[in-house]
Order: sequence, then structure tokens, then C-alpha cells
Amino acid sequence: MPTVIVTGASRGLGRSIATDLARRGADVIATARSAELLADLADDVDGVEVLAGDITDPATRAGVVDLALARFGSIDGLVNNAGMLDPVAAMHDAHADDWAANLAVNVTAPVALTALALPALRAAGGRVVNISSGVANRPVVGWGAYCTAKAALKMATEVLAAEEPDITAVSVRPGVVDTAMQAEIRRVGASVMTPEGHERFLDLYETGELLDPAVPGSAIAAVALHAPASMSGAFVSWDDDEVLALGS
Repeated sequence: MPTVIVTGASRGLGRSIATDLARRGADVIATARSAELLADLADDVDGVEVLAGDITDPATRAGVVDLALARFGSIDGLVNNAGMLDPVAAMHDAHADDWAANLAVNVTAPVALTALALPALRAAGGRVVNISSGVANRPVVGWGAYCTAKAALKMATEVLAAEEPDITAVSVRPGVVDTAMQAEIRRVGASVMTPEGHERFLDLYETGELLDPAVPGSAIAAVALHAPASMSGAFVSWDDDEVLALGS
């Protein structure tokens, strides 16, 4: 059975990805900061091993890789899902420490975790799936750090694909998902975002158009297990035809 690491797996999209992977027969190493929520995941879903910790901590990253190899002997996939939106602030109010914290979670940690896992991923002909966003390609007022981080992660995926022909690296846009991040946008966005930009997210919530995490989660799990080498370096949406075909 393939072994896949999923970060940010305690809730929302990450939990859905981990759950779907396990139900597809994969062995899953799930990590996040919340030990309690991870324990619930392990109780609810067979085939999931958990390790609580902050993915920006080198010890957590090493622990996740070591656990996967000690428990299952291989790493066939890595889904870098952990992310953060903060700071929501205009560029003229940018603080270096806030940006550094954002980039540490959204860029540095996934790059560093990938580097640790690469020897095993090469041996397995494995896959790295980086959860990106549509804002990797377009600016949103007040989201400077997040937009910049997701653009950087997209480029890191492309570089990884160019450097590592023995693995498949893909960036996936999961769409607008009903997660804690969306609640944060509704709560704090009005003070910084354009009225039109903030209203869009309010409307999606009020009209029930936010995606259930299980929907893109299933598609992303299929990418982690089945993405072909020809997809390496690509930036895809969860609902692209080539992505949906992987889960059929």
C-alpha cells in the first residue's frame, strides 16, 4: 500500500484529504498542531497514524518523515496542505515578523519537509502535492502575504519538477472551501479588503456555494496517488477534467 504524508490534517481540507486517502487504501501519516483533533481523526479513520506538532519546527518535520519510514518503510506521496492567511493587512501596514510567520508556514515548511522526504520519494517514484490557491495568479487587496506565499509555492513546485525527474510535483487550487480560513475572511476581511472582494466571500457563504472540503479533498487524494509524470510542474484546479479523471 502507498504511504502518504498530509500536513494540516486535523480539520477542513487536510482532514478530508487524509480520510479519502485512507479509504482508497493508503497508509496515511497525518500531522497538525492539534493533538486532540488528530486523535479524533485516528479514532475515526483506519489506516491513519498521527503526529502532533508545528510543521515550521524542524523536529516535527523530521519526526513525520521518520514515522512514515519506521512504520511503513516508504513515502509514496506528500501533501503539503498546512497554511495560514494572516496577516490580513495592507502592504503599507506590513510588519516583517508577520510576513515571516506566514512565509514560514506557507513556503519554507513545505519546501523543507519536501527536501527531507525526497530520498524516499525518489525511491518510490512518488508525488508531491502542494496546495496552492487562485491567488497565486491574482492579487487580493489585504492578502499580500498570502498571495505572495502561494505564488512562491507554485514556483517552488515548478522548480521541484524541473530538478527531480523521478518524482511528480503538482500544485492544486482547491477552490473556495468551507474551512476555518473562510470564517476568518468573513470576520476580519471587511477592515482591509475592498467592499466588493469581501462581499463575494460573504455571498458564497450565505448562498451555500462554499465547497464541502470532502469534494476537493477527494480529487486531491487522487492526485497524490495517481498523478502521471506528464502532470509534473502543473498548476491545476481540483475540478479540471484531467484531475477528476484520476479519481474515476
